[in-house]
Amino acid sequence: MKIMTRLHIDIVALLVFSLCSLPATVGWAKESPQATEAQAHDLTLQGIAKANKGEFEPALALFEKSLRLSHQYAPALFNRGKVYLLQGRLDRAAQDLDKAIKLESGLAGAYLARAMVYRLQGDFSKALKDMNRAITLDSTDTSALINRAALFFDIGEQDQALPDLDRIIQINPRMIQALGNRAYIAEQLGRYDAAIKDLTDILAQDPDNLMAMRHLGFIHRQKGEPTKALRWFRAAFRLERNDGARKRLNDEILDLESKIKNK
Repeated sequence: MKIMTRLHIDIVALLVFSLCSLPATVGWAKESPQATEAQAHDLTLQGIAKANKGEFEPALALFEKSLRLSHQYAPALFNRGKVYLLQGRLDRAAQDLDKAIKLESGLAGAYLARAMVYRLQGDFSKALKDMNRAITLDSTDTSALINRAALFFDIGEQDQALPDLDRIIQINPRMIQALGNRAYIAEQLGRYDAAIKDLTDILAQDPDNLMAMRHLGFIHRQKGEPTKALRWFRAAFRLERNDGARKRLNDEILDLESKIKNK
C-alpha cells in the first residue's frame, strides 16, 4: 500500500504582498495629484498589513478607499485581486489583475496571481502563459517557479517540472517544499536514489518531518529493502497523531514485519 502526499500548490505564497516603487508620502500639498497618489499608497500599505494578518475584509475596504482616490492605481488593484483570489472570488480577482497588468505590464506578481486564477478555473494554457511571463520578469521568484512546477505536474509534464524545482533549490537549498516536491516527482519517475537524497536533506533540517519519513519508508520498500522501510515507518508512526494515518502506517509496519519474519 502506497502512502502518498500530493504535490504542494503554493497559493499561500501569494500572501506575501508587494508594492511598486513609489514617491515618498510627505511634502505634497493636499490638492496636488502627487498627494492623492501618496494617500493611495498609504492606504494600500495599510491594506497589505491587514491582508498579511488574514483580515481580508478590512484589507478590501482599504484598497477600495485607495482606488477611490486614484482609480488607476495598479498596486491597489493588484493586491485587491490577490485578496479576491485567496477568498475564491475568481472573477473579481481576474478583473482587478487584468486592470493592474494593463496599467503596469511589468508587475511580475500580478501575472503569477492571474495564473493562479486561470489554474483554479482549469485553464492550464493561460495559466502557463502567465507563469512564463512572471518568471521572465523575475527569474528568481521561487513562488512563480514552484507554482509552474506544480502546473507542469498537473498536466502530466513531470520532467518539465524538475528544472524549476532545481532552480529553486539553487536559489534556496533549504527550501523544504521544493525538496519535497522534487523528491515526490523523482519517486514517481522511479529515480529512488535522487528522491532519497532530497528527503534526507529535509530530515537534516527538520528531523520530525513526517512526509519525508513516510516517503522514505515507501521508497525503501519499493527498492526491496524492507528493514530500512520498517525503520522509517516506525519513526513516522511514533510521531503521527492522526488516527487514520496511524492506522495506515501500522498496516505497513505489520505487513513488513510479517515479510521479514517469513523471509
